Amino acid sequence: MENVPPDDRSPRALQERVAENPAWYHTIDLGEGVTTEGYVDWRGRAGAILPADLTGKRCLDVGTYDGFWAFEMEKRGGNVVAIDLDQLTSTEWPPINRSRLETDQAAMGLELGRGFRIAHDALGSSVRRVICSVYDLTPDVIGGPVDIVFLGALLLHLREPIRALEAIRGVLAPGGTLQVLECVSLRETLRAPRTPVAAFEPLRYDFNWWRPNVAGLLAYLTAAGFHDVRRGRLHRPPARPEMRTWYATARATAPGQA
Repeated sequence: MENVPPDDRSPRALQERVAENPAWYHTIDLGEGVTTEGYVDWRGRAGAILPADLTGKRCLDVGTYDGFWAFEMEKRGGNVVAIDLDQLTSTEWPPINRSRLETDQAAMGLELGRGFRIAHDALGSSVRRVICSVYDLTPDVIGGPVDIVFLGALLLHLREPIRALEAIRGVLAPGGTLQVLECVSLRETLRAPRTPVAAFEPLRYDFNWWRPNVAGLLAYLTAAGFHDVRRGRLHRPPARPEMRTWYATARATAPGQA
């Protein structure tokens, strides 16, 4: 783990560490008046999305990137493990865009895990980051089943979202909870509020595969074998112009008794 030298944990030193990461996805308060300049700022909405008290709960953050949601669950008392890939080239970028994106990320010096390590150290966090594709997720990989899974804005970037959800269901304890926060198509939600629809986006956006409407997102969860699927609220958080979009929350329960 990269560490700020123990004799210099000043705000200036922390700010220099933050600047070492060229692309922060989330805006994160690291203390000492230092905040990352993320593409998306969920700080004002986290309290409406996550349970207020996770004390005694084993939690999993899927696709953690720089760790915002993992650290938020930890703040609420959760014992948190987070999974992500070890290299950007391991992500499911659509083939039509992959070569260009790999060149761009190499030129920018992007590195998966760098932001997480910086924030983890600054916050004195105990979150454990495990290198694992969501498709390969099993209880053994993360040290046993979990009570709560948070899945944030990942399905959009997956070729097989239902396969991913099935793997997530497999690590939840019986009766455990999946909390989803996913990009959705507001247009298709308004046009077909009760009909599951997903827009196919690889020819329009570099990193995207499928963007469901709200009914489609709920159908994903039902098709993957979850019970008690419930729609939540729509959100449009502060974000850079190129990242402004609508998100929907949903909750679902793993089969079995808690």
